[in-house]
Amino acid sequence: MSEKVKTPLGEETVLTPEELNKKIDERQKQDWINYKKQIDGTFKCLECGSTIMSATIAHPIWDGPFAMSGGGQVFDEEMSYCPKCDKKPNFHGSPVAPEGSYHNPLIRRKK
Repeated sequence: MSEKVKTPLGEETVLTPEELNKKIDERQKQDWINYKKQIDGTFKCLECGSTIMSATIAHPIWDGPFAMSGGGQVFDEEMSYCPKCDKKPNFHGSPVAPEGSYHNPLIRRKK
């Protein structure tokens, strides 16, 4: 369903909850390939040996009846990254539109 929407901050890709969960699952699988758990519970990058960091990505919930509207709720995702090999994830995540909202209606609008 991924829909591209122009916002005051630029173009955003609106995801369904299922699409977001799939993206999170794919990222977590990749973590197990790129990082190794240490005895002390931390993770190290297999490429450079750096300690893995975590960043929060905030996904606004657009569950309102109007474009880009919602009740102010946010889904926070924790994402791991290597500070040397990876770019720090952007705090502003993709908006999520639950079923029945303007961006994910039960009945499709004509464009």
